[in-house]
Amino acid sequence: MLTHAWFKAQGISPGLVTYYVRSGWLRRLGEGAFVLKSGLPDWLGAVFGLQQKPGTNLHPGGRTALELSGLAHFLPLGEQAPLYLFSRTGEWVPLWFRHLPWAGRVRHVTTNFLPPDLALREHDAGNFSLRVSTPERAALELLLHQTVDEAGYDDARLLFEGLGSLRPELLQTLLEQCSSVKVKRLLLHLGELHQHAWLHQLDLTKVTLGSGKRVLVRGGRLDPKYLITVPAPAEIPADAP
Repeated sequence: MLTHAWFKAQGISPGLVTYYVRSGWLRRLGEGAFVLKSGLPDWLGAVFGLQQKPGTNLHPGGRTALELSGLAHFLPLGEQAPLYLFSRTGEWVPLWFRHLPWAGRVRHVTTNFLPPDLALREHDAGNFSLRVSTPERAALELLLHQTVDEAGYDDARLLFEGLGSLRPELLQTLLEQCSSVKVKRLLLHLGELHQHAWLHQLDLTKVTLGSGKRVLVRGGRLDPKYLITVPAPAEIPADAP
């Protein structure tokens, strides 16, 4: 996936780009977006193209970033798995991106709940690299985009079981700057549920957790420490073996 911004960075003029298109070496996908010959980019290549735009914050985050970090291996992947892209509120994806064959899988989450450039890393995609969320940021993004019903909570609970290696220093910074009380309380709840070591290295006196209860699951049980309602544990029948 190539863009005018990428060509400019390589010292290739707009006139030469036009010549490549007319010669058939490049194919124009949309305004400022090109591919080689008749090929179409995969989703990583297309996001790389989007990231060439100066000032953009669009990046793979949440569940998708955890998958790219190898921390969501038990999740069902495949050609129909959702692709979560995060950006600031008001940022949008261009028309050419929305017309690519896999675009129906994309879930574009626009939010300002974290600073835009905090806790991103470079992901090696072979011929190029692109910015994605670190596991610490992705864990918070997951809890923002995840539907918190009984099934969604159970999904997050299982995923957090494998997040024992999160870096407490970076997580501390993220929690201090995160504006979503629900996300912060749920992350701490799940960390305590699994007794992850990073939880005990956080200084929660510097983290704003708000006041009052937050109803995440109606009819659920209240976590008395973090004041959120979560699904009640399944009862084991008395006659169970």
